[in-house]
Amino acid sequence: MRSSMMKFRRSAATAINCCLRPTGFKLVRAWSPGGYIDAKTTVQAAQARGQSVCEYVEAMWNQPGATGRVIEEMKKAGCLAPCKRVLEIGPGTGRYLELVLQTAGPEQYDIYETAEDWATWLSTTYAPLVWRQPADGHTLRNTPSESCALVHAHGVFVYLKIIDAFMYFAEMIRVCEPQGFVVFDFFPAEVFGEDTIRRWFDFPDRYAAVLPGEHVKSFFVNRGFDPVHEFHHVHGPGHSNYFIFRKGHSLL
Repeated sequence: MRSSMMKFRRSAATAINCCLRPTGFKLVRAWSPGGYIDAKTTVQAAQARGQSVCEYVEAMWNQPGATGRVIEEMKKAGCLAPCKRVLEIGPGTGRYLELVLQTAGPEQYDIYETAEDWATWLSTTYAPLVWRQPADGHTLRNTPSESCALVHAHGVFVYLKIIDAFMYFAEMIRVCEPQGFVVFDFFPAEVFGEDTIRRWFDFPDRYAAVLPGEHVKSFFVNRGFDPVHEFHHVHGPGHSNYFIFRKGHSLL
């Protein structure tokens, strides 16, 4: 049903835009945090306003400074020291990618991005540092084991199904080097209460997926990772929780 409705909406929007084309206008979706925004339209709009993509997206979602606040928390945890290799799952618009490149200065930055347009734009714009890897939605198969000092994801595990999320967690553990860091946010089931659920009723993008927080934590701890920092981050009509782990000895 959901798939059929999405196809109907896309078909209807296409038909309407065909009619509007002679007028110079176009029907577009009113985007909300978490909603998909295409690369070409976003980059052009940011350039027209004299803004970076990060600044433009934060303004559009009414979250000025949100990216920088996450980066500051990562700095406090020691995640952004100079390093050789970084990996990011789902970099999207590259908001975090740009700041991590500036701060940590890695020699190589692997990205696993399923959106073709953004993956192309990022690997072109930030060449030769950014290496686009084939993304299948649950593995990091083109990155060697224990090769990355930082493995991170932002706004990714808030919508993934539990099995895909834990498959990614296993892969993040695999590619993280000893003493390296893993950083990501998600919606822990333990704090996703009725008030939060009610706020999502009226949110235009109902993608929220919750994960069992204690299971997530134990999954890393049982594989030689130490939890070093946690914090909240505004996301959708509420907040996501960030976990930062540091890899000690390998139990793989």
